[in-house]
Amino acid sequence: MNQTSQTYDVCVVGSGAAGGVVAMQLAQAGASVVVLEAGKWVDPTKEFYSHTMPYELPKNGRGWDPRKHLTVDRSKEPFTQEGNKRVDHFLSKVVGGKTLLWAGLSWRNSKYDFATWPVSYDELAPHYDRMEAMMGVTGAADKHPNVPDGIYQKPLKWNCAAYEVQKGCNKLDAKRFKMITARKAILTEKHASNRPVCHYCGVCMRGCDAESKYTSANTAIPAATKTGKCKLILYANAAEVMMSTDGSRATGVRYFDARTRQSYEVKAKNVVLACGPIESARLLLLSKSNHFPNGLANSSGLVGKNLISHTSVSAQGYLPSLKGRDVYNDDGTESSHAYIASFYWEKPHPDFPKGYHIIVDSGTRVGTGNPNFATHLPGFGGDFKRSVRERYPALISLYSQNGMIASPGRYVELDPTVKDIYGLSVPKIHFNMTTEDNAIAKDAIEKITSIIEASGGVITNVNPNAGVDSVHWAGTAKMGTDPKTSVLTPYLQSHDVKNLFVADGSGFIDFSEKNPTLTVMALASRCADFIKEKMKKEA
Repeated sequence: MNQTSQTYDVCVVGSGAAGGVVAMQLAQAGASVVVLEAGKWVDPTKEFYSHTMPYELPKNGRGWDPRKHLTVDRSKEPFTQEGNKRVDHFLSKVVGGKTLLWAGLSWRNSKYDFATWPVSYDELAPHYDRMEAMMGVTGAADKHPNVPDGIYQKPLKWNCAAYEVQKGCNKLDAKRFKMITARKAILTEKHASNRPVCHYCGVCMRGCDAESKYTSANTAIPAATKTGKCKLILYANAAEVMMSTDGSRATGVRYFDARTRQSYEVKAKNVVLACGPIESARLLLLSKSNHFPNGLANSSGLVGKNLISHTSVSAQGYLPSLKGRDVYNDDGTESSHAYIASFYWEKPHPDFPKGYHIIVDSGTRVGTGNPNFATHLPGFGGDFKRSVRERYPALISLYSQNGMIASPGRYVELDPTVKDIYGLSVPKIHFNMTTEDNAIAKDAIEKITSIIEASGGVITNVNPNAGVDSVHWAGTAKMGTDPKTSVLTPYLQSHDVKNLFVADGSGFIDFSEKNPTLTVMALASRCADFIKEKMKKEA
């Protein structure tokens, strides 16, 4: 059934980081745009728990996930997996997608990170500029060769423990272990979006009910719909990219209404997938036809292949120099304000090709987030309480974010037997840790523990077994110049179907240690400009 008889210039599937940018830029350029969003609008004042006290929550918040109601019900929409490492696939079907629940970290990739990519830093730099200005990114000009500076509001301040850790880094090697300030899409000054300045409640990843943090739902999508050229269809779960009878072009998207499971279609001259790398790959694989029997845009056989994410190891402890100090809230935003930049950018380690950075997490948040630290303290009654209060402001947690390259043992395919509530094959994630992944984890834990010790810290817990990031998936439709060895062009255009684009992180070649969202958005911005010029030529 057709949702409308109109044929839009562009159909964007997904309203998150990439989809919001594409919809905004093309609608502002005068194109007619329809955005298919699989979920609903979220009311930040009612559905985030940013300012909820623990005693107001079930079981005082222990074991309670404040984001559960914003993620998919896996009993209805499961995924399956295989491999030597268990993983999660975090999926949020709401307007704005995972930008509602991100920490706001906005790092630029450097020219070294783009070494294997068909896109250079200089080509992407104007789009980094545009995205930082649009979001409102806070940061400092650290002048680090591998961490390019950008367009920033005033930086976030470090807390006491970060300066103590910096002393340890300087003791080991000040040049090598250089500490830098986090760059986040969280306002510290007045901004054109009229979002308020952050007041540091410190739970950004529950959702920012003050809207100080950038989300696609509070900036990009409203800017798109304000033009009058963008239609947003909610509860629209994409099931298939429709094709012309000769298989030469996409003609629209078929989707299910999540409330009724009724099937609808929208027609468009261009289709942009921005569902996230796992779901975009799944949609391409679901869109089989006589022309594309192995999945749409898959003549290379690489759709779903080259899956990558970040891994992480950590260690916790405390700084005796801060034991017993007055307890006050210097946590700031969620996740650290201080980072130890990667030190393998110039000369890679012989055992692994990518680097990692180290996040310095400290302040009262560490104890509040993990009250189990107190179970290891001696004493009883008043003595026990005093020892807990003494250590509480001195706690630290250092953890790494490890880069990754593609491996044949990591990919997404359609599960041959398991279906979701719409009768569609669910994604099956194959994930295997490699020798290089284990080597980078080993090196990271060695450096983390040495930094804590050099800072005068006492280590109480070490987590050397790498965890896999459930939201930083990328790489399932790699970009390149050769259609035989890549799925997308450097402009995120399908090699096989010229009016089909995949604008999320699917096009990534490999992963630096840096969070992907800003690069995803910069690439999406560049893709939108390309589509705009393409439409001009076709007019």
